[in-house]
Amino acid sequence: MSRGLRAASPAAVLIATICLAWEPLPPGGASAFSQAPDSAWLTPPYLVRLRESTEIRPADEIRALWVVRDALASPESIDRLVDFAVQTRFHMLFVQVRGRGDAYYRTRLDPIAPGIAGSIADFDPLAYLIALAHRRGIAVHAWLNVFYVWSDPAAPPASHLVARHPEWVLSNARGVRMDHVPRSRWKAEGIDGQFLSPGVQGLRTHMANVVKDLVASYDIDGIHLDYIRYPNREYSFDPESRARFTVRYGIDPVELVAGDRAALQRMVGAQALALMDSAYGEFRVAQVDSMVSAIHAAAGGKAVSAAVIADPVVARIDKGQEWARWVQQGWVDFVAPMAYSMPPEEIQHRAEVYRRTVGVDHMLVGLGVYDGRDEYLAETVSLLREIGVAGYAIFSYNSLVENIDGAALIENAVLPPDTLGADDEEEEEDGDSP
Repeated sequence: MSRGLRAASPAAVLIATICLAWEPLPPGGASAFSQAPDSAWLTPPYLVRLRESTEIRPADEIRALWVVRDALASPESIDRLVDFAVQTRFHMLFVQVRGRGDAYYRTRLDPIAPGIAGSIADFDPLAYLIALAHRRGIAVHAWLNVFYVWSDPAAPPASHLVARHPEWVLSNARGVRMDHVPRSRWKAEGIDGQFLSPGVQGLRTHMANVVKDLVASYDIDGIHLDYIRYPNREYSFDPESRARFTVRYGIDPVELVAGDRAALQRMVGAQALALMDSAYGEFRVAQVDSMVSAIHAAAGGKAVSAAVIADPVVARIDKGQEWARWVQQGWVDFVAPMAYSMPPEEIQHRAEVYRRTVGVDHMLVGLGVYDGRDEYLAETVSLLREIGVAGYAIFSYNSLVENIDGAALIENAVLPPDTLGADDEEEEEDGDSP
């Protein structure tokens, strides 16, 4: 028990464990099915308001499109994006403006993304896109990767959060930070890159400032959160979170995850050990909840949404992501469960569960169209229409235009044939410019 923070004495552990049965849960630790405050339901849900106000037809289903940051590199690439969205009648774009702890917009809080063509002083991708999309009635939501911040083999620039605050980078139970782990090992474990810790208060403050900056500087329609979770249970530690849990509960969480479990059980008993495990699970969930709540407060009334793990059990236990609660507490307006790799029948079944959990108007079903998944889009949409959903979020624009005839796929699989060309005909009748 010498991994930097020691477990407390057996007596202290036992007392702290017994107290778990009487203490309230950590902040955000209420039941996943607790109800949102009444004030959250005084106005219609965001998706309902968008459906009622949009001029893009058909408006009975909301169609959102994830746009990976590569499509924001130049004015020409953004022109092509908006033309595609108009042709395929998307109501909403989730535009990745914070991919790896950087920015595809003008800010002093994070380094400007190197993928932008030219200087940010001459070309601001987000401002250019908003002006173009809003002219065509398309909503723009700023897509932010929250805890996932770096994946390049090279070291980040000095202005990057990983370089400025290496202590914020998550570690495994042996105390090895992710930035000290070979990239090949991440990939082998199914992890995309380096994550900062959800338990760091300084990061929460930084992300709240990022959101405030975006809302104040740009006419965005909403904030869309991604990677708002831990990568897994192994990379779950940082000095600040470990110290806070140890002080509160009398035991280093590393000992719960990677210590001598048999010795712990002999020390405190099976029931007490189970309580400690439950407390640590709640603690991880509460850290992620706190970030979601902080971003909601910083968004100033703009819609907040999140791309979430499609399996709620895996999301909670492995990732610390209890997304149903976010909706029910009013911290997010809707979620997009990423059901990319599931067969159509399973997506339909899960959508029925999501409807009962968060409500039909607080969820878009996330569908993938890469690696051959486009073959199932039409069948999946047909099955989802049988049960009734608010709409779909498609991942991604980049796949649609790079690997397949994406416009034809959306027109054939998603849009009713009798609506194709309807908007163009109205523009001609109204005399609007193209």
